[in-house]
Amino acid sequence: MDDVKRKDLSPSDALAPETHNDEQDDERSQAQTVADQAQEQDRDDPTASTRVNRGIDESSEQDLVDHMRDMESSGRIDMNAYRGEPNLDDNEDKYGKDNKVDPDLPSDGS
Repeated sequence: MDDVKRKDLSPSDALAPETHNDEQDDERSQAQTVADQAQEQDRDDPTASTRVNRGIDESSEQDLVDHMRDMESSGRIDMNAYRGEPNLDDNEDKYGKDNKVDPDLPSDGS
């Protein structure tokens, strides 16, 4: 009776179960499929943020994200955070004569 049942099975069904690798059947997790899904997603603006409602006393002050957007769109970097700090750059003339740390230092010609 076992011989009759084995003749009706396809060659892949007649193999032992451990010879089948079920990870190869999972087409959804293949790299090409995942990459295609990632490319089809809607892309939001990477600098976009959502504002939290601050309530009655909402400040008109610019928040950090707005400040970063402003610097990015204008192309200028706000260096106010470094005001008063020593300039440890080797290029003493890089930022102009007014920003020189020590006027007695020789010019590097930059």
